[in-house]
Amino acid sequence: MSARFDDELYEKILEYAKEKGMPKTRALRELTKEGVRKWRLTKALALYREGKVTLWKASRMAGVPLSRMVEIASSKKIPVHFSTEDLERDFKSVFSETF
Repeated sequence: MSARFDDELYEKILEYAKEKGMPKTRALRELTKEGVRKWRLTKALALYREGKVTLWKASRMAGVPLSRMVEIASSKKIPVHFSTEDLERDFKSVFSETF
């Protein structure tokens, strides 16, 4: 895979690599991994906010524990609602995946 960056972004990647004392390819991998992690979290929170997924499902999409997802949602002023139906659906989902 190859990628092209504008000069400003390339300089920031080099700055990060120098600050961390690592090769630029490793720095690029780390920055990309962090960007994907943030993208997954943002997407999961948006779907939860829109009522398209439960908080449990959002936490799984984002790859974070449910307790951490509650903290993140609360910190972003996203109301945390968890109905009986959500609990039942999540319970069935968890146990159907383990068997």
